[in-house]
Amino acid sequence: MAVLAVGCVVALLGMGGALLIGESVDVMGVLAGGGSATERFIFWELRVPRVLAAAAVGGGLAVAGGAFQGLLRNPLAEPYLLGISGGGSFGAVLAIVAFGGTAAAIPARGVGALVGCLLALSIVYWMATRRGVVQPATLLLAGVVTNAFFLAGLSAVQYAATPTEAQVILRWVMGGVTRPEPLELAGLAFLTLAATVWITLDAGRLNLLAFGEETARSLGVNVESVRRRVFVITSLAVAASVAVAGPIGFVGLFVPHAVRLIVGADHRVLIPASFLLGAAFLPLADAVARVVIAPRELPVGVVTALVGAPLFGLLLARHRAGGGGLSS
Repeated sequence: MAVLAVGCVVALLGMGGALLIGESVDVMGVLAGGGSATERFIFWELRVPRVLAAAAVGGGLAVAGGAFQGLLRNPLAEPYLLGISGGGSFGAVLAIVAFGGTAAAIPARGVGALVGCLLALSIVYWMATRRGVVQPATLLLAGVVTNAFFLAGLSAVQYAATPTEAQVILRWVMGGVTRPEPLELAGLAFLTLAATVWITLDAGRLNLLAFGEETARSLGVNVESVRRRVFVITSLAVAASVAVAGPIGFVGLFVPHAVRLIVGADHRVLIPASFLLGAAFLPLADAVARVVIAPRELPVGVVTALVGAPLFGLLLARHRAGGGGLSS
């Protein structure tokens, strides 16, 4: 419980720091009911929803990475390696081309991303299932193949798009958090929190799976049921994240490993702690993306890659220096 309490403080500090970064706003004055109308609008209508969305996306992707790594017993498993992001990206770019700059473009893009993610999930699950049993090794391979297929389709659509559409597509596939609609934020928060709670309830079974399927079965775990349940629930949370923010890499890979080095491999702590660290990391990364080349913005996916890749390399080097490798 102490670890989770510290994690809550870290998450609040991360989100609070993100609220303070950006265009000059008297945050304390706004919180006290003062400030100009412009400051109140920037803070309450733009910055707060964006930070909350970034926290939900970051937490959801981190939980997904931790769950997939434990479920597949593969330290490199993460949401985008399993094909979900490829399907979501393809669905989104189809919506961008179909609706262009109309008022329906933004909601259509979110719906297209969600449908694409669910389609990719269905394909991967179908390819990896044999006689009603999901094969972990096949699941990972099916995800890689499915992701490559959808990304090839995305490239074809982008090549055929107009220059304006191609620019919008490029911006979206690099990942970015913007001000979400209230319904989008509510749906994202619900799916992310539900997935976190559900997977935490299955955490003990994921711990047993780490010792091998036969051992888990001998201890009463319905391995196929757990694998199917965790995979589907986690994928729905990832789909919601992709629909709102696009494909953002490295959060689902780096954050669970960082948490694992701090708290160990017990999924009962790892999953909620990963959510909290992800909810701190992505809002701060998004805040950096907002100001580093102001008044323009970097896609937050660029920041997570530039920060996450070196940090993951350092974690890997540190762990190998201690005589081991990354483990799930």
